[in-house]
Amino acid sequence: DRGGDADNASENAINLPPYVKCADEYIRFLITNQAQLTPKHVCQAIWAIGRLRLSDYFLVQKMVDIASHLCHKLNAREIANIVWGLSKVDYDKPEVVSEFIYHAIATPKDITAQEAANMLFALGKLQIHEKEAFESLSSILRNQLHEATSQAIANALWAHEVVGIEPPPELLSTWAQDRLGMLVLGTVADLNNDNR
Repeated sequence: DRGGDADNASENAINLPPYVKCADEYIRFLITNQAQLTPKHVCQAIWAIGRLRLSDYFLVQKMVDIASHLCHKLNAREIANIVWGLSKVDYDKPEVVSEFIYHAIATPKDITAQEAANMLFALGKLQIHEKEAFESLSSILRNQLHEATSQAIANALWAHEVVGIEPPPELLSTWAQDRLGMLVLGTVADLNNDNR
């Protein structure tokens, strides 16, 4: 009986794991008590929304509104975690994500390699083509390459690829030389010119 299978599937879709229901209730509690929230609370809530991949658009948007209101108080780590969380739920307002990132890159000395890579990942995942942001964040990553993990660098290079922005050749060559111990001969353009 196919009707019974449809009923069971419908019941299973409604019976979400208990942690999702608790997270949903907790986010609603935070929204209700937003006057007491610090930037850290908001950052952690949006990061958790992304980590759990909560899909209630109303809740996500309310938390983004709160974060936008606190944007001037957010540090680079908080912004990196917010945009990473938003990327995990495929947040559909690129101008808001860009605003957060531009706030962070206004003081680049405060951004770590990991934070730069996380912001690049979010831009790539959300298909946000912000050349200036990519250049700034890649420069930060390149200048702190000794602190970057291989995963962070791979995510940054992936983000460049996805949005069609050429990564700085120095990023890839420095990574290949410093992290992989490879001898870097030159860029692809240099090799093509040598072969002519």
